[in-house]
Amino acid sequence: MKQDFKILGTRPMRPDGLDKVTGKAQFGADKSATGMLHARILRSPHAHAEIVSINTGKALAHPGVKAVITGDDFSDVKSRWTRYTMQNCMAQGRALYDWPCGGCGGCD
Repeated sequence: MKQDFKILGTRPMRPDGLDKVTGKAQFGADKSATGMLHARILRSPHAHAEIVSINTGKALAHPGVKAVITGDDFSDVKSRWTRYTMQNCMAQGRALYDWPCGGCGGCD
């Protein structure tokens, strides 16, 4: 049984396509604002590694570094879902995978 569709099976017009493929399109990551901080993320090279300690002193000693955060900064999160998300994003006690963030620093 053949049906005629107006949109299915057609190529939609993409008014921003040319800008994207030529590099002219602007994305959120392309923007900057006065006083905006940039982050550097430290990830664990080992899955399921126990985090004994994280020394943030060297990072804080660098000129321009405003703050360094670790999973311990989020230990008082009460919401179960938020805590689950944080454990997957900011390692606390154990790096669950080889990619959760061990620490993050913000600098000029």
